[in-house]
Amino acid sequence: MWRLIKNFFYSLRSYPDLSPDLRMRQRVNRMLSDRPHLNPNDWHQRFWQSLDITQPVSHFVYRYLPSYSGLDCGKIHPSDRLQEDLYLSLVCWFDWQQSLRQDFFTQFQIDLGEEIDLETLSTIEELMVFLDRQLMSINRS
Repeated sequence: MWRLIKNFFYSLRSYPDLSPDLRMRQRVNRMLSDRPHLNPNDWHQRFWQSLDITQPVSHFVYRYLPSYSGLDCGKIHPSDRLQEDLYLSLVCWFDWQQSLRQDFFTQFQIDLGEEIDLETLSTIEELMVFLDRQLMSINRS
């Protein structure tokens, strides 16, 4: 019984460390609010088609990134930096990278692997190129 109560209080103390910073999320969304909202097809055509990013990858990111971050993906640009502009480590749940791996596997049957550290990527463009390369490397095999 005491163990359950103790675990409950530990989980209450750790919850703020694991949950998104909602103030920062609001701040980032305010910064993005000046930009026009693009639907998934327009977002792909405007930013990703010229970089040869496949539409399935751009639609994947467009669909899933908001669920991790609470950010409006239709307003995100390729040059937006993951940490310095979008603050993903603060606005996302602590396990967003694991969720990304699981969702990518579910969608494309491609395991991104645990050794992949998404923290080494700087911009949304780098994230998109990385994911697209993973998809293309399997499709070429």
